[in-house]
Amino acid sequence: MRLRLFMAAWLAVFCTAAQADSLDINLNDEAVEVAYSTYLRTAELSFGGLYNEDREDWVAHAGLLALGIRESPGSRSYAGLGGKLYFASVNDKELLALGLGGLLRWFPGNGPFGVGASLYYAPDVVTVMDGEKFWEFVARVEFEVVKETASLYVGYRKLRAELDSGEEVDVEEDPHIGVRISF
Repeated sequence: MRLRLFMAAWLAVFCTAAQADSLDINLNDEAVEVAYSTYLRTAELSFGGLYNEDREDWVAHAGLLALGIRESPGSRSYAGLGGKLYFASVNDKELLALGLGGLLRWFPGNGPFGVGASLYYAPDVVTVMDGEKFWEFVARVEFEVVKETASLYVGYRKLRAELDSGEEVDVEEDPHIGVRISF
């Protein structure tokens, strides 16, 4: 049943592909994440999901960020603040969480190499069902093959859920490789 729900969420994401502005796919030996993003003026609206085959855990998410770009002769940076709504199945328990946070990406010298990180945290007051807390941290180093259009990256992700039982579960805690294509 949970696998069917997860697959339905994936199909819903894929059905909106024609309206998306970017596609981000990253993976490692046990996990895969796919996310679509579209831009509404100065905001980024995103939908995605992560599946960990080893643990049979999954996370679906939708996010909204106020996003800005700063370019200067010495560098280019992207910064955003907002939130993500997470629906997850962890250790056969389900949780719904609203994480607040943001992201930062920086390209020194306005060149093709950059670094980035994002962090979202959902405390007990905004984590319901079988969950107490939820947070996501991602860091990466990227190379823009085509400026602002196609990037390859290596990253590290940690998704942690604290359940009502007091158990802390790392849904995902591994390095990954990825591709981001903007169109």
